[in-house]
Amino acid sequence: MILQFVFSYLSYKKFKFSIQEDAFHLDSGVIKLSHIEIPFERIQNINLQQNVLQQLLNVVGFEIETAGEGTAEIKIKALDKDFATALKSKLIEEKNKVKSSEFNPEEEHEYIGNESTTHAEEDSLLFQLDFKTLLKVGISSNLFKGVGLLLAFLAYLYNFIMDFLTNIFDLNLEEDFKNRIPETLSFISILIISVIIIGFLVTILTTVLKYFDLKISKNQQNYEVEYGLFKRVNKVIKKTKTQIFEIRTNPVKKLFKIRSVFVSQASSKQLTEKQKIGIVGLSKENLGILFKSLFQLDLNKLEYELSRSQKRLFFRYFYKNLVIVLGLSVAVYFFFFNLFSLIGLVIIFLGLSWIAYLKVRKSNIGINSDLISIRKGSIDTKFEIIEIHKLHSVKLSRNIFQQYNGHADLVLETASGTVAVEYLKYRDAVDLMNYLIYKVESTDKDWI
Repeated sequence: MILQFVFSYLSYKKFKFSIQEDAFHLDSGVIKLSHIEIPFERIQNINLQQNVLQQLLNVVGFEIETAGEGTAEIKIKALDKDFATALKSKLIEEKNKVKSSEFNPEEEHEYIGNESTTHAEEDSLLFQLDFKTLLKVGISSNLFKGVGLLLAFLAYLYNFIMDFLTNIFDLNLEEDFKNRIPETLSFISILIISVIIIGFLVTILTTVLKYFDLKISKNQQNYEVEYGLFKRVNKVIKKTKTQIFEIRTNPVKKLFKIRSVFVSQASSKQLTEKQKIGIVGLSKENLGILFKSLFQLDLNKLEYELSRSQKRLFFRYFYKNLVIVLGLSVAVYFFFFNLFSLIGLVIIFLGLSWIAYLKVRKSNIGINSDLISIRKGSIDTKFEIIEIHKLHSVKLSRNIFQQYNGHADLVLETASGTVAVEYLKYRDAVDLMNYLIYKVESTDKDWI
């Protein structure tokens, strides 16, 4: 404990940062010393985060993201909240000075004028999620995730109790269940209903805790997203850094007239689901405002030329599901085979087949002169929107079966990850690839 205290104290004393002429500097380390220097022009995002302990101490975690890094390059675990906010403003100001100095005098004057105009609008609140809408988001979120966690726990608990009672008390509960089929069916029905209700409540609770008091503020030319109860997260959406704009909906969200948006920003590697910036509970009007601010286009007036995935895609999902069910069947045969497990396997197979059918029916790609819209999903529906000039590469992928039956997958790569559209007609896929390559090569827009 003494050694740990000494090491922690030395780490604190050696941890120093400063703002110098053209860069942010950070020194840290006790045995292995480290010096990081980040030029102001390389700063992409500055994020503030708070967990429960940080909220109690009124401090924040301070992160600086740079171009080319998949994660934050600078992480400071505890800064005074007011000081961190002031430091963030100072770094943004220094970055803007560097940016303005790159223009010629006339452009610089115009730029500064625009900045001053924008500065007056700094931190203007665009959207705040009220508690009623937050509950709607929780109700319409992924119920199966909460139910799945509960089922896994109950299955483990069931096996543990069965082994314990069988080995210690020499009881045969399976025979007892068979002799009391009506009571057993009633118990299973109550258990299933209870699991769904508890899973439903767990899903609502986790959603409320994660997105509590969600706010979107316009800060200069960017958007700050802040949310969370126990862990307060502050992230920045930059127009230039936005790669994929994903709109998610499902039947319950449609009933509540809300949508969720997940923004993927430029990174040096494929983004995970957690790294996307989520904005939930958006109305149609708020979604249109956010989309127009990022893309300067009216979402409701967009038209696309569609190409749909072919019905053969169903067999790809069918064979994958068949492998899953066969694996489950082998496990059930050796561990717990009876009439109920057989019925359960049939229900699982039919459910997976229905989901595969929905995936095929919803899968398509739409293109216009500026944007690509990719539709995916089964029960949930995802619309992934990408600006054409931000594509890094376009290619076709064909397995041996697709080469035989005249189909191909279209693979699009961006600075935040890869998106694929499966089982297009080969000729349609080639035409799409050629058109997209032409558009990318002939544009004068920058991708970031």
